[in-house]
Amino acid sequence: MKIKKNKKLRIMKKSTTLRGGWRKRIIGLSTSMAMGIAALVSTVSLSACSSSDGEGSGEQINIEEYLAGKEWAANSTSGTYSYYKNHMVYYEADGSVTSGGLASEPNVGFGYWQIAGDRLNTTFTVGRPSGFDVNTLLNEPLSGLHLEENNEMSAGKGGSINIDQRPYIVGKFINGNTCRLAYVKKMQDISDDTDHDAALRGTWYAMVTDFSSGKKYLGSMTFNADGTMHMVIESQQDFIATYATKNGQVTVNGYLTEDNKAIFYYINLDGICIKLYNSENGYISSIWYKDQSAL
Repeated sequence: MKIKKNKKLRIMKKSTTLRGGWRKRIIGLSTSMAMGIAALVSTVSLSACSSSDGEGSGEQINIEEYLAGKEWAANSTSGTYSYYKNHMVYYEADGSVTSGGLASEPNVGFGYWQIAGDRLNTTFTVGRPSGFDVNTLLNEPLSGLHLEENNEMSAGKGGSINIDQRPYIVGKFINGNTCRLAYVKKMQDISDDTDHDAALRGTWYAMVTDFSSGKKYLGSMTFNADGTMHMVIESQQDFIATYATKNGQVTVNGYLTEDNKAIFYYINLDGICIKLYNSENGYISSIWYKDQSAL
């Protein structure tokens, strides 16, 4: 059966949870060792080495390169801001917990960012759930960008001490108040700001359902560096389309069917899958996997 052009298809969704993050462990002293050393010397000096990617406080750092590809927290508020190298910014914070112990869905925002001179412009365009106002986020320019020293200390395992020397990114809101961005973690971000983002390139698989018949078919999308995309749905569709990317959004001129133009936000999760998000409401539209066996 040939799927007609006006037939609606949907993607079978499969949830994926990935974790990551790191902090520098500098010196570990057990309680007993610390007591022994204290008997010999009156003070102990702890020094931290800078990280391999130039994030120590004593090195010259390009703020734009330092910002991109990492998660940040703003002024110790809840939620994190992920600044991708393709200039998309993604915000996520845990939902509230009701009196009955039920957790609401997380607050999520999508937008884009640019640095011009000493100014960081962050603009959010869509958020979810529907009642979440993205204007409450870091949704205005920060001027006078600069780095500030960070020597935050925290307790580690076994009595060790963690010293975080990754500097803050600091700027001023329009009203003159200070905003301090604190480094949370480095992401596995392979995106870029070209018209055909490397984060999408390659072949991805998903199960596609024909609404009219209820039948499921194996689908694949192959994104090429030249801006073409090969769409295949087994025994139903096989055509070449074009695509373009900007600020973490992809426009596909032929998604599932040749005449269906679609626009999505997208995130590549460590090369395992790509998540496509509805550009109008921020909800997941589909998940496509690198490994066909993951379906």
